[in-house]
Amino acid sequence: MIILGEKLNSSIPSTLEAINSKNDEYIISLCKKQEECGAHYLDINTALADDELEAMLYVLKLAQDNTECGIMLDSPNVEVVKEAIKHIKGRSIIINSITLDERHELIDTAKEYGAGLVALPLTEDGIPETPEERLENAKKLVEIVSAKGIEIDKLYIDIIVEALAVNGEAGKRAIETARLIRNEFPEVHLTCGLSNISFGLPKRVNINTAFIPALMCAGVDSAIIDITSERTQDMIAASKALCGIDEYCMEYIERFR
Repeated sequence: MIILGEKLNSSIPSTLEAINSKNDEYIISLCKKQEECGAHYLDINTALADDELEAMLYVLKLAQDNTECGIMLDSPNVEVVKEAIKHIKGRSIIINSITLDERHELIDTAKEYGAGLVALPLTEDGIPETPEERLENAKKLVEIVSAKGIEIDKLYIDIIVEALAVNGEAGKRAIETARLIRNEFPEVHLTCGLSNISFGLPKRVNINTAFIPALMCAGVDSAIIDITSERTQDMIAASKALCGIDEYCMEYIERFR
């Protein structure tokens, strides 16, 4: 499982406050804690900051100076991504994201910098209702990106996780989407914003951790997630064993030894 740490996101009130006040100590602690807990990439989203680009470069520098993690650039503003990526040195990069209809200039940016690219199988008409529709959109995305010279193992297709509190089929729909896309494209990465599933519900960690093994066994191999949660770490370890990707359960045993 490729862990994309979610804590450097300006939609989190405490993170936004720290970004706007230039609280180095707090931002550095978020960076280091996520790395210590197993994050492979730090997702950086400063869209709600007073000045998005300035804030992105500020957090980006602290992340690179204080961890060895890769960087996920996560912004609704294409120009912010195109400028920020110039300031990343010697790190794996993922760009978040394109859709079937929009932001295709980021495909060229990803190719230029050898970055991974998140692709959402949705259109300007919105989120497809069925897993089958999402699969068809994913096929078109693979064609578009491949035609631009991006290797399929650089592509992260977002299975689109919606809030369970709004749509009771959200979890089932995401799991089936993952199964269909994984069967069609064994080499592509499948990702999601995992905590979206629990938005609006009490004790969100219960929903989030219950979702992990279902997604992993359906083929999801990366997620934007709160890896600082002990329960999340435990469930990922258990899920790898249950899904047959931890030979003889050695990683699970090592975690709890």
